[in-house]
Amino acid sequence: MGQPSELRKVRIDELHVNPDLTPKEDPTLTHLMQDAFEGRVPLFYAEVPLALCVPSDPDYRPDRHPAIEAAIRLAMENWQKQKPVSLLVYQRGVWFVVSDDYPALFAYLRGLPEYVPCWVLGKPDSPVVKNVQGPIPIEDARRILTGG
Repeated sequence: MGQPSELRKVRIDELHVNPDLTPKEDPTLTHLMQDAFEGRVPLFYAEVPLALCVPSDPDYRPDRHPAIEAAIRLAMENWQKQKPVSLLVYQRGVWFVVSDDYPALFAYLRGLPEYVPCWVLGKPDSPVVKNVQGPIPIEDARRILTGG
């Protein structure tokens, strides 16, 4: 895939989502993020066993697209340099659902650490989760949720 040779304006109706680049929408994540942003759902930090982190869209394969594959490699390099990316997750039963941080998740799946750092929407309720911290103050939670 080559680089564009020039910038051009496009009409809004010409924009579209490339299904190869995006997972299916997760309305639960959207709802929980909004509630956390507004202070109704607390945000926690925790180290979660990788074996319990599951994708919300199990059919989504970001590693099959060159641009996202590059992001996966970058996430893996950062993890190896002791700069891991914290996954944004929510708990569903025993599982911790990953809806948004697929490059980091795929990097962890390649390296197979026992535990991964996570921002958890709602208080984690699992005896195998460790180093639980929080709830995170609302101002910090908003910054984390917006990537700021």
